[in-house]
Amino acid sequence: MASPGLLPQSSATRNRAGLFILLGFVIFVAHFSRSPDVLLKPQFWAEDGAVFYQQAHEFGFLHSVLIPYSGYVHLFPRLIAGLSLLLPLSFVPLFFNLAALAVQCLPAIYICTPRMQNLGPFRVRLLLAFLCFGISGVHEVWGNLPNSQWQIALLSFLILIASPPQSRLGTWFDTVALGIGALTGPYCVLLLPIGFIVAFYRRSSRTISQLAIVGVGALAQTVSLLIAGRPNLGKLGASFPLFCKLVVIRGFVPDLPASMRVARFLHLSLASSIFSCCFVVAALAVTAWIFRHGSLEMRCALLFTAIMLAASLASPVVASGGAEQWPTMMMPGVGERYWFIPRLMIVVAVLWIATQRVSKWARAAGAAMMLAILISSAIHWHIVRTPGMYFDTYVHLFNALPVGAQLKIPINPPPWTVLLTKKPNDRESHDPGFRDGEVVGLNDWRNRFRGASPEASSVSLTGEVMTVNGTTVGQSGTAADLVHVPVRDGALLEGWAILRSQAELRPMDEMFAITSDQVVKGHTLPLWGFYEKQKLENVTYLVFLPSMVLHPGLQEVTIVGYSRRDKSLHSYERHFYMYVD
Repeated sequence: MASPGLLPQSSATRNRAGLFILLGFVIFVAHFSRSPDVLLKPQFWAEDGAVFYQQAHEFGFLHSVLIPYSGYVHLFPRLIAGLSLLLPLSFVPLFFNLAALAVQCLPAIYICTPRMQNLGPFRVRLLLAFLCFGISGVHEVWGNLPNSQWQIALLSFLILIASPPQSRLGTWFDTVALGIGALTGPYCVLLLPIGFIVAFYRRSSRTISQLAIVGVGALAQTVSLLIAGRPNLGKLGASFPLFCKLVVIRGFVPDLPASMRVARFLHLSLASSIFSCCFVVAALAVTAWIFRHGSLEMRCALLFTAIMLAASLASPVVASGGAEQWPTMMMPGVGERYWFIPRLMIVVAVLWIATQRVSKWARAAGAAMMLAILISSAIHWHIVRTPGMYFDTYVHLFNALPVGAQLKIPINPPPWTVLLTKKPNDRESHDPGFRDGEVVGLNDWRNRFRGASPEASSVSLTGEVMTVNGTTVGQSGTAADLVHVPVRDGALLEGWAILRSQAELRPMDEMFAITSDQVVKGHTLPLWGFYEKQKLENVTYLVFLPSMVLHPGLQEVTIVGYSRRDKSLHSYERHFYMYVD
């Protein structure tokens, strides 16, 4: 027979577990609602594909996990990339984004647990958990694997300041999460002082063991940095007035409903410099006041944020080509990841002021600022994702490639790409018999344009076929520049085409590839750089030629564009040739 009190305690435990499962689900749905495309239209983001997946695919998981990136070991994204090798390529971006969203949810869920009671009552922690993912200006760290390291750093900090776990499961979670965090990016080095402080004040075996984990991670990351080295950062362009502007624009402005208008003012010279410097001095005074009256956890949070911000501004990587780092961070959306934790700390400080019984006027000011933050969060709730890069089309083509062939896949943000080599064990998620775009007979196609033909045009397209199946081809478009295309069921052509007439640049509205007596309609894509400044969004094209329009041997292809403005078809002066197996 069960002893008295055992069954009610078990029931309470089950109810608490069910409550946190429900809370975790709600937090995940809230994350998803900010940017549904993260899961509905998943795609690689920067290092997701170009570093972590590419190296895992090309070198294997065990080899790639030891490769430093930007000077540091990144265990978590390497683990996810290794597991993704078990999946078909088409599902890998979704798997990456799911892992990133799950990590983003963990700090918010952890704050709501009883182990974080030192931060305040449950209703305050619930609001803080919401603000962990509800604040604006977090586009860069949202739903992508490379920047999930900032969420992992936040979770590692929460584990260090949390009260002891009451179960073996909690102990295992803390140990594993802190271990992964210590080997994911340089943050364990920045967390080392926090570990020392917590271990000194609490003096328990748990805090000492956690300090040891962080210390081993800091040693490993330091050795990695000494061996691999950091990339050449160029000049910082640092100055105190610019520091003050960065703090205001990146730290405080995103929390204001009229943030863009304020940001434009702060880009001005003298008046904005004086204002931002005075504002930062006042903010530092408030920070000192909070540090004096705050708890151990609050003081650790302020110290960790200061160390994080100092390290980020001392060694940012946001500019290239000789540009200065700090001025580049003044540009909208650039380097948001470096301000995620400082901005979160600002929210924590405001919430602390609004809820502490220190001063009636201070509480009123804190409540007003918190209301502004909540309004800004609601206004900027939706996070706009970058446009798709036709990843599914490239996946179809990759599945059709023979073993040993390579394909360069463009990913966001441009000009990032991932270069993959077809391996014998690459999994396919579907039959590679792919039909992309509309395929019609040449006569039917001509009838659609009511007799318009490229031969009748007096002006030809300017442009080129850049790649076929990811292989760079000659620019002259003659048979002498013949490219050999090893293909099973189709070929992917990429290029750019534009009408250059009387010093005026005009994009094509539709692109077509003509092969013998059939025509395939392609996609138009944005080309970044010069043409973006000219407000021309569809000067590049992507055409997939399925096997039904190809024949073995020498293949002649004519690229044609249709302009609605001219109501006529235009083609290249020279045809394009390739050899098909």
